[in-house]
Amino acid sequence: MSAAPVVLDQRTAGWRRLAAIAITLAIMGMALHALAGQFDDQGYHLIRTALKGLSWTQLIVATLLGMASYLCLIGFDAIGLRRAQQRLPASRIGITAFLAHAAGQTLGFAALTGGAIRLRSYGRAGLSLAEIGQVVLMSTLGFVFGAWLLLGLALWLEPGAAARALPITVPVVRALGISLLLLFAAMLALVGTHGRSIGWRTHQIWIPNRRTVLEVTALSVVELSLASAAFYVLLPAQAEVGFIGFVGLYLVAVVAGLISTVPAGLGVFEWSLLKLLPQIAPAAILAAAVAYRVTYYLLPLLLSALLAAVASMRRPISSGAGAAWGALRPWLPQIIALAVFAVGALLVIDGTLPVPRHRILPAPLPLVETSHLLGSLGGVALLLLGQGLQRRSHVAWLIALVLCVGLPVPAWLRGGHALVALTLPLVAIALWAARREFYREGALLDEAWSWPWLRNVALVLVATVWLLFFVYSHVEYQNELWWQFATSGNAPRALRALLLISLVVIVFGLARLLHSTRSPLPAPASETLEQLRPVLAQAHDTQACLSMIGDKAILRSEHGDGFVMMQRYGGSLVSMGDPVGPPAVVRELIWKFREEADRLGLRPVFYQTSDRHWQTYLDLGLTLVKLGEEAMVPLQDFSLTGSTRADLRQAWNRGKRSALSFRLVDAADVQPLLPELKTISDSWLEEKSGEEKGFSLGSFDDAYLCRFPIAVVEAEGRIVAFANVWQAPAGHELSVDLMRHLPDAPKGTMDFLFIELFLWGAANGYTRFSLGMAPLTGLAEHRLAGRWNRFANLVARHGERFYGFGGLRRFKSKFSPDWRPRYLAAPGGMHLPAALLDVTRLISLDPHPQR
Repeated sequence: MSAAPVVLDQRTAGWRRLAAIAITLAIMGMALHALAGQFDDQGYHLIRTALKGLSWTQLIVATLLGMASYLCLIGFDAIGLRRAQQRLPASRIGITAFLAHAAGQTLGFAALTGGAIRLRSYGRAGLSLAEIGQVVLMSTLGFVFGAWLLLGLALWLEPGAAARALPITVPVVRALGISLLLLFAAMLALVGTHGRSIGWRTHQIWIPNRRTVLEVTALSVVELSLASAAFYVLLPAQAEVGFIGFVGLYLVAVVAGLISTVPAGLGVFEWSLLKLLPQIAPAAILAAAVAYRVTYYLLPLLLSALLAAVASMRRPISSGAGAAWGALRPWLPQIIALAVFAVGALLVIDGTLPVPRHRILPAPLPLVETSHLLGSLGGVALLLLGQGLQRRSHVAWLIALVLCVGLPVPAWLRGGHALVALTLPLVAIALWAARREFYREGALLDEAWSWPWLRNVALVLVATVWLLFFVYSHVEYQNELWWQFATSGNAPRALRALLLISLVVIVFGLARLLHSTRSPLPAPASETLEQLRPVLAQAHDTQACLSMIGDKAILRSEHGDGFVMMQRYGGSLVSMGDPVGPPAVVRELIWKFREEADRLGLRPVFYQTSDRHWQTYLDLGLTLVKLGEEAMVPLQDFSLTGSTRADLRQAWNRGKRSALSFRLVDAADVQPLLPELKTISDSWLEEKSGEEKGFSLGSFDDAYLCRFPIAVVEAEGRIVAFANVWQAPAGHELSVDLMRHLPDAPKGTMDFLFIELFLWGAANGYTRFSLGMAPLTGLAEHRLAGRWNRFANLVARHGERFYGFGGLRRFKSKFSPDWRPRYLAAPGGMHLPAALLDVTRLISLDPHPQR
């Protein structure tokens, strides 16, 4: 297959993801721009003054209310598990629910993000996908019903707050609230005691029974009231809005943030509150929003990281604590990655804000300037390292640990906020405590960059740029600003820091684009290949003979009775076909290969697999896509007699009339023929204008050819064609790999060669002959077939002149073969096109570049 179809196959999906990121960035950018429009040149100073006006009592009460809200969120998981009739330790439920909501609130898409955490934690406890879906459904429905009821009550009981923000009168607002309450009551009546599916046209959702709806609604009312109260207590005491009315406006702002798809509704939530609370000073609202995001979003995230650190230091002994550890451990890298990302964002943002005079240290100016740049540089590095930590990269862990240990000093010297300097050592402790979880050896530049992580980095950078221009809107921009160095020169330092951040991101992106593939795994020694002979003698598939090429690393089973032939390219560890060995050993090796890929930080890819072990591949979480079909000629009772063999008989007779003769040269007698065979091979390559391939095909190599018998066709005493012969006696299968002929060989020479091999194989007890795979053929052509099948068929039709997909299948079809499918097993999503591209490039490599 060519690389072009691989790239084109996922182009639409890639553009969709890119468009989604662009829309999210645009929404947040417009919201931030609208926020800036509410202030004059002194906006930042007004917000800072309002922040200073917040008392410690307000901050402590807001934190306690927020934590109480998180405790209520745990109740949704308990209700869902009860409906699924599953009993789990309270510690596992509590930790899983807390992590799910802490990550979901921060990253956005709470149902998906939190659902992934629940899937892994509850799945390890034995819950099915449907049972975990019950838990996610309870959390989602709880928010919907609670917000529905609270909004109706707020509009009914305190319509004045909404009337001041919306262009409608108080009676209309009250009528709208009553309507919402009546609709809620009607919904309760409809669901009845057994539940009901409610929706419109093809969009349906299952609503559980009335008792469950009332339970999750009551819990949600309490939880949302606590969450809104955590914000309400941060508002000025003289704010002319009652708590009930504020709850309704708070919910509108939360829903606006959810609809925007911006993580945590950043910018959209604040802008909505400014519009909904016109009677409160904008600076007071934004100051409350900043404090709220620290207490309600950042603190739970840091608490998760500390919880991970404590759990990593010492494994609990009691059964309940052990269950909690089991729930937490799979998510240590993700939790710490989020914490590192958050601290990096704090460092980058802190480098943009002006340093108050009371925090300016009596340090030399060069030291202050250097510390400022180092703090911002370390912040952007932590942003970029986050994904590597999520994937358990040891290199990312080491760099992040060094940064978190070394950055507090620059953060302190540049006069940064104390919160930033304190969080760095806490995260460093969590990193050190969880050091055993970061074991992958993959290089950072080889990591596939996920779209969500790319979006989050872009959001931080957009917010930083906006903050720079918002904070220093009173400063007249001029070129001299870049070169102003002064103790109080906040704007020039922020500009230089932003320039450094931009350069680092650009260099990192270019390095990833231009980074060449890592060096291949070391090839096995000749002694190792000879040790595989007993396993090959028991193989049922001639594809196992590819191990003798010597360009693939060998991963052997524990007892040496099976092996995987593999090689790495780009971000993939590619296995050539299924592992070789007995079925039980094959299943063991599939998991062992998966563990090896995990250790190296690579995606596991199985190329040209059969359909014998598809269940195990699915258990690994891999996606199967059909690559084509392998032609298998039955050799039982094979002969050239009968009407069905007329074409083959004519081809064989034509070869005889051309004085062609066939003989099979034993492997021990191949060495003297190599010079003559080399001449044939070079002529064939020159005529085809081709180059040697590797990995899935053999190449002309003396050591490789001497390991197998060679089938030769001679005319007038000279060899005109040859092919090395693969044998799998245990599977009664025969095949060939390297096939070459002279340009002036008689017409039909290769047909004659194959027919003679069929006859020889049938006479020697072989039952089938593999003609190899015909790529992109035999795929479903129905209009409702999967996207890969439809695209592959399109490529096969329009790419015929470049590769000859149909011609190759027609050539093999004349031997009346049976067709069996061959697949690629790889991680799904955006990993699948990357895996296909890595395999394509790996096959195209010269197996002997030193020649």
